[in-house]
Parts: sequence; C-alpha cells; structure tokens
Amino acid sequence: MIDKEYNWLLSHPEVEVQFPGEYIGIVEDSLIAHSKDLREVLKKAEETGKEPFIYKVPPADKLVVV
Repeated sequence: MIDKEYNWLLSHPEVEVQFPGEYIGIVEDSLIAHSKDLREVLKKAEETGKEPFIYKVPPADKLVVV
C-alpha cells in the first residue's frame, strides 16, 4: 500500500515548494493534510480510516541529498 503513496509523492515534486518544513499526509493517491504540527496531520489521517504515508518536507533553506 505504501508504494502507491510513495509513487504519488515522487510524481508531485511541487509539494517541496508548497509545503516547506511541513508534514504532509498521503492516503492512496491523495494529499489529505499538511501542517507544521504532526498531530494535526495524524488526526486528519485518522479520520480517513486508512493508514497514511507521512512525509516531512525539508525546510526551503536546507538542501537534502539522498
């Protein structure tokens, strides 16, 4: 199941620009929440009844090399 969410993330690089420093929650092929507060994202994810993929977008002033 996580493969679907991870592939969504890879195909939407704009989240790096839109939500720097925030947590984002992805369920299936949808962005369900974003916030600097992880608890808010987890609460929204819980409302879906499905297991979310949570990703912390790096801050805009940080370069992340993997």
